[in-house]
Amino acid sequence: MAVISVANPKGGSGKTTLTLVLAAQFASQSASVAVIDADPNAFIAKWHARRVQEGRGSPFEVLASPKESEMVSIVDQMAKKFDFVLIDLEGTASRMTSRAFARSHLVLIPYNLSPIDASLAADAVRLVTEESEALNRSIEYRLVRSRENAAIKTKSARRIGAAIADAELPTLEAGLVERAAYRDMFDFAKTLDELDASTTSGLVQARANARAVAASVFTALTEGQKV
Repeated sequence: MAVISVANPKGGSGKTTLTLVLAAQFASQSASVAVIDADPNAFIAKWHARRVQEGRGSPFEVLASPKESEMVSIVDQMAKKFDFVLIDLEGTASRMTSRAFARSHLVLIPYNLSPIDASLAADAVRLVTEESEALNRSIEYRLVRSRENAAIKTKSARRIGAAIADAELPTLEAGLVERAAYRDMFDFAKTLDELDASTTSGLVQARANARAVAASVFTALTEGQKV
């Protein structure tokens, strides 16, 4: 089993989209998956509830709005039952975030390629580092490029990428590209595999990107086990 937290202090970083894409992708590969939706907006819980209400079921389990005092025990219980436990965390630093990190095998920090987003992603890295020091163990983390333009890389994006490389911060090999299909997952309460090319553009490319991101996460987990 693997526990993966997805965190960033900034709203709009693509945190929830990354969580949903990974959960659906892992489930499509026959893994048992659970999502702990600790984000106050509860978009994944709403996605799941709509499917249940419409009688479509869900490819993975969702637990919404966990209590801070119960986070550790909830993660421990789910980790015994599921191959993957993904935690979509609230935006701010909190005891909830700290407890999720403490149980995580990997922390993913999505960020948009803008100076403000990069700065806030650095704050999330500091949170992981502080938790590692408190626990006296290394917590694996990866920065994840989010809403990346597949066709054009701006000068600002190149500068940010160079700064991250110079700082030797670990980055997931594949980033989440900006695709309409990822928005449609929420609009239609469907997975990428369930969406129809007649109503969703760029579906083939989105599916390929999702597979690449999931494969990169597998690699990061494997690398973490070797440490």
